[in-house]
Amino acid sequence: MRFAVPVLICMVAAGCNGGVGDRHARALPPGSVSLPGLPKQGLVVPRGRGVELLALMHDLDSAGQLEQPRLVTPDDGYYRLDGSRHALIPISRPRVPLPGGTELVGGGDPNEFRGLSVVRGGYVLVRRNFGLTLVAGTFVQSRGQLLDLRTGRSWRLPPRCMGAGARGATAYLFCATGPPVRFCCGIDPYPNMWLERLVRGQGATKVAQFTRDGPFPRVTGVLSPNGRFVADQGEEICAGGYLRVGPTDGSRPDRPVSGGDGGTSPLPYSTFLGWSADGRVVAQITWARDCEHTLRRGVYLVDPRTLKRTYVARSAWTMWNAFP
Repeated sequence: MRFAVPVLICMVAAGCNGGVGDRHARALPPGSVSLPGLPKQGLVVPRGRGVELLALMHDLDSAGQLEQPRLVTPDDGYYRLDGSRHALIPISRPRVPLPGGTELVGGGDPNEFRGLSVVRGGYVLVRRNFGLTLVAGTFVQSRGQLLDLRTGRSWRLPPRCMGAGARGATAYLFCATGPPVRFCCGIDPYPNMWLERLVRGQGATKVAQFTRDGPFPRVTGVLSPNGRFVADQGEEICAGGYLRVGPTDGSRPDRPVSGGDGGTSPLPYSTFLGWSADGRVVAQITWARDCEHTLRRGVYLVDPRTLKRTYVARSAWTMWNAFP
C-alpha cells in the first residue's frame, strides 16, 4: 500500500508519544517502528491489548484479513503490522506472511523478477508463476486454480475467470463472456462480465451479469467479509475507475458505490480500497469535470445495501496522517 504507509510512518515519528526510546521499543527488532498510540481515524483501532487494521487496502492485501498485514514504503521497504506488539516489524527478505502459516516469496534477484510462489514450512504449495495473484488476502490464484490458504481448499476455474473469494465450499468468480462487440478502437471479444458461483466438484453457475463501463477490463473482484456482497472494480483511468457492488445471490442488479446510474450525468470516479470489518465498502470517490479538474474527493464507508456513505478522510493518501 504505497500511498498510505509513508504518512503512517511519518505520523509515528512525529508524535506518537515518543515511544522509540522506551523499553517496549528497545525490545523490538532493529528497524521496527513502535506504535504506542494512535489518533482517532477509524481504520486502525485499539483491540484488546493490541491494535487492529479494520480495512485492508487492495494494493496491500486485496482487502483480506491477514494475521499480520504487510505494508510497503516508497523505497520498497516491507513491514508487517504486529498488533500484539503495537509495532511495524521490518521484513528483510523478499517474503510476505500470508494466512495459514504460508509465505509469498519473490523469485529472482534485484535485477530480474522471476515470479511469485507460495511456501509453507519449506514446502512449495504454489509453484513460481508470473501470473500469480492474491485474492481477498486469503486466496491465491495461479494457473487457473484458486487456493484457500487457510483451509487448503481449491477450485479449478473456468477460462477467463478471476476469483473474488469464497464462503465454505463455494467460490465466487467474475467471468468474461461473449459475444464480441465492436467499439471505437477495435473489437472486444468478451464484453460481458458475469458473477458466477462455483461449488467444489461442480460446474460454475451464472448468478448475475455485472455492468461494464466501456471496453475496460475488470481489475479487482472481492467478496465482502460476510459473503453477501461482492465489489467489482474497473480499470482506473485518470482520476480513478468505476466501482460497483452487488449481492451474491443475484437478488438485485449491481450498482455504483458513488450512487446514481450515470444516465443524466457522469458518475463520479470511484476506487476500491477494501471492506471494513462491519461489511461496508471502503472507497475513494472523486467528483471531477475531467481528468485534470477535480472538484472534490473523499474516502467513504459505503453500505452496500443502501449506498449510504460515511465520510472518513479527504483522500486515501492522508487518511492516516496526523496532520492532514
